[in-house]
Amino acid sequence: MIGKNVSKVDALPKVTGEGKFATDIYLPGMLHAKVLRSSRPHAKILRIDLERAKRLPGVKAIITSGDVSDVKYGALVMDMGIFARRRVRYIGEAVAAVAAVDEDTAEEALNLIQVEYEDLPAVFDPLEAMEPGSPIIHEDLKDYLTLFPRTDRSMSGNVNYHAVIHQGDIEAGFAQSQAIFEDTFKTSKVHQSYLESQTAVAFFDPEGRVTVWTTTQRPHVNQAIISSVLELPISKIRVIPCHVGGGFGGKSRTLVEPIAVALARRAKAPVRLSFTREEELTCTTTRHPAVIRMKTGVKRDGTLIACRMDMVYDAGGYAPTPNAVWLGAVTAAGPYRIPHVRIEVFSVYTNKMMSGAFRGYGTPQVTFARESQMDRIAHELNIDPVELRLKSCFRRGDFLPTGQKLVSVNIEETIRKAAESSGWKKARKAEKKVFGIACGFNPCGGFATSCFVRMNEDGTAVVNSGAMDMGQGLKTVMAQIVAEELGLWVDDITVISGDTDSTPFDVGVFGDRGTHTTGMAAKLAAMDAKTQIFDLAAEELKVNREDLFVSDRKVFVRGSPERSVQLKELLGGSTYKKGRPIIGRASINPDTLPIDIKIVQGAASRFFSTYTFATNIVEVELDPDTMGLSVLKVFAAHDCGNVINPQGAEGQIDGGAAIGLGYGLFEEILIQEGQVLNPNFLEYKIPTALDMPLISRVIVESYDDNGPFGAKGVGNSSVINMAPAIANAVFQKTGLQLKELPLTAEKLWGAKEDLTKGGDRTT
Repeated sequence: MIGKNVSKVDALPKVTGEGKFATDIYLPGMLHAKVLRSSRPHAKILRIDLERAKRLPGVKAIITSGDVSDVKYGALVMDMGIFARRRVRYIGEAVAAVAAVDEDTAEEALNLIQVEYEDLPAVFDPLEAMEPGSPIIHEDLKDYLTLFPRTDRSMSGNVNYHAVIHQGDIEAGFAQSQAIFEDTFKTSKVHQSYLESQTAVAFFDPEGRVTVWTTTQRPHVNQAIISSVLELPISKIRVIPCHVGGGFGGKSRTLVEPIAVALARRAKAPVRLSFTREEELTCTTTRHPAVIRMKTGVKRDGTLIACRMDMVYDAGGYAPTPNAVWLGAVTAAGPYRIPHVRIEVFSVYTNKMMSGAFRGYGTPQVTFARESQMDRIAHELNIDPVELRLKSCFRRGDFLPTGQKLVSVNIEETIRKAAESSGWKKARKAEKKVFGIACGFNPCGGFATSCFVRMNEDGTAVVNSGAMDMGQGLKTVMAQIVAEELGLWVDDITVISGDTDSTPFDVGVFGDRGTHTTGMAAKLAAMDAKTQIFDLAAEELKVNREDLFVSDRKVFVRGSPERSVQLKELLGGSTYKKGRPIIGRASINPDTLPIDIKIVQGAASRFFSTYTFATNIVEVELDPDTMGLSVLKVFAAHDCGNVINPQGAEGQIDGGAAIGLGYGLFEEILIQEGQVLNPNFLEYKIPTALDMPLISRVIVESYDDNGPFGAKGVGNSSVINMAPAIANAVFQKTGLQLKELPLTAEKLWGAKEDLTKGGDRTT
């Protein structure tokens, strides 16, 4: 079953429309919820008057921060509440919520709620927010619980997270360098743009147990957060994740569920809360915008000697994902051997909507900066950009700046394969073809997960995993892995995922840990089940357990193919006659690559067990009259281990290319004085089918010892290289190097006009 193109096991209900998404859940007597949101970027809440809204016919419940506990939650910084308490910190923050008989009544009730504010000074630029005397957004910051080692500068002023990586002697490295390059890059605030908005339906049964149907990437963590903030025992909470209409990191936060549950408890009726598109683009989480200062020292032959990067990530009003900022630091210097490195990264509060997890998870920002500067170095030293990267790229046994030794790395082959498939050398000589290249890597796998594999009496199997399939095909991959281990067909495997009542714990699907880590748990659980099967078969066939193997739904004796027993006969007999059901179990928290604590300060996590590597080469077309950019072709080469399902991997590469394309060319949430100016898909542009280039995919297969059958992930590494590759193609064509995303025609025109007036080629 491994390496085969297997159709998604949940394809039929999705294509027929019978599969249930959270937005499809409607219960008898269900109420509809709406959230009142702050109209101020930073202000004290002096008074909330609910009386007129309570008197409106059809209103069944209204709640504010005074109706829920003051328990804070978050990922690594516990700074968020269900509602704003005493002050608001961005336009769109939840202040109150209403449950009514229909959406129109709930909306009308919101208009009747009166909130009296006292405006406070606001700050919208992360660099300004770090200056002495800047408005303090979280006055109790130092008292917040954090789940990472603090440094002298973390939890100070508006800095909620700070980390430093220092390898070698950075000043000595610059002194040894023959050329030094300095640049500052800026990246934009972009939304995950999933098509299904965040939705939850909550219902309390007569025994006081709540069931929550929701769209989430982290059902078990979701359950724990609901328990914490609403002070309900976990045993009283069941989370049923429905099909997920897109997540990409944005549905790893718990935003709708606590409000829906709190309203259902107050109203004593089922409650449905579904965000509007405007709420999605103003009140949820986005990719962090970042300001990145780079200084790189090299030899004249292109050897990289020293790299210093100072990075400021804009967290917005709260910091739900400092781990993304940390991963930006881990990957900042790129897939290159550099003896002297100093990386310093900050996550900073501003009075804007929150930043959080988005596919690539902190890495796209630094990849844009680093790979753009790599092309500038190549240009000024007159070195081919491919050759410059090959000169210093990682090999097996090299170390990251964190001190982590790499044992699964094929970045060199991805560079060579991408260059070969694109015809890079010929294209460099052709006037009409314009190519750009970028390389990068991303953490993969790790964190706790569990799995059960239960054998049925007819020889089929049920897999129970807390990990969510968000459309990426995880259920299919898990079915392939278990089928391979048990000698079954994929059709013999049923995968139950996410439901907290019927699945064991999983921390959530993010960071390319689906196939790699939850897949490994499934494999180990299947191995446990197989051991129990062999115990039964050894009794039946009168042989040693070590002499047995499974294939084609049977247990065979090695060397005697005529001696076998069908699984359905063996398992039916064991269950009915001996009372010995077969249930395989596995709980893992994979070993991680050790970080050198003498090199690193403030590491937010150490839980990623391997890394995936990738190279993208893009061919672009630039209209000289409009400066409009089109990407014609993408040559994507990925080191993603041994591929379980080739179609699934290719789908991930295509999807990542689409997200990277939007990030590079036109996506940006525009904010003025804290107010989002383009809160809909008419004004917030995402790629369509007409924008998509032809994609040539090259899988550089290897074997990762930590992954199931040698597999690694590809969901995040497929995103990170697109924007810098496009920027580098423009640089190769025009000599103009844009240092700020997105790469719009307006910015290119401005750079072109500056150049004609004698300005810098970089802007």
